Amino acid sequence: KHIYIIGIAGTFMEGLARLALLETGYSVSGCNHHIYPPMSDQLVELGAKVVPNFLAERLSLQPELYIISNIAKLSMPVIEAIFNRHLPFPYISGPEWLYHHILKDRRVLAVTGSMEKTTMTSALTWILDYAGFSSSFLIGGILENFQVSSRLPPNNYFAIEADEYDTAFFDKRSKFVHYHPDILIINNLEYDHADIFP
Repeated sequence: KHIYIIGIAGTFMEGLARLALLETGYSVSGCNHHIYPPMSDQLVELGAKVVPNFLAERLSLQPELYIISNIAKLSMPVIEAIFNRHLPFPYISGPEWLYHHILKDRRVLAVTGSMEKTTMTSALTWILDYAGFSSSFLIGGILENFQVSSRLPPNNYFAIEADEYDTAFFDKRSKFVHYHPDILIINNLEYDHADIFP
């Protein structure tokens, strides 16, 4: 089976691709406009097939599901091609997929705030690991202690950088709305993302 991720080279979506491979056993491929390290290196290591640009021809693999990131726009040829196929619910946002396939059965620790989410989530993950909990995580960067942006060991704890930016063009709510955390850490709150929040 095959999952296709539109916007796969973003920090969140690369981490999601890693989790999809580990959790579901699906093969993963995707497209992105700009593909560069460190996420491009991580995707090569995963064996995910990644192609540049958002052209309709990128969909020739006929996946079972499209995961669409928030960089995708309705006017992109690859998105128009998905809608023109009229498949029964062929797409989902990354945060929604993450909740239904991974988070809903785990104890979620979410880190929010205007700044330092990556740093705080990294510290939280290392604290949990050092304390013997070996937590799963998804973070918007490569952790120096683990050399990956996500992992999924067999345990009940999941630390996540809970980004407040929008989910997708078809879901303008913040990504963190989907995570339903058991524990929430709020770093700081400042006026930010004026393009999303009035």
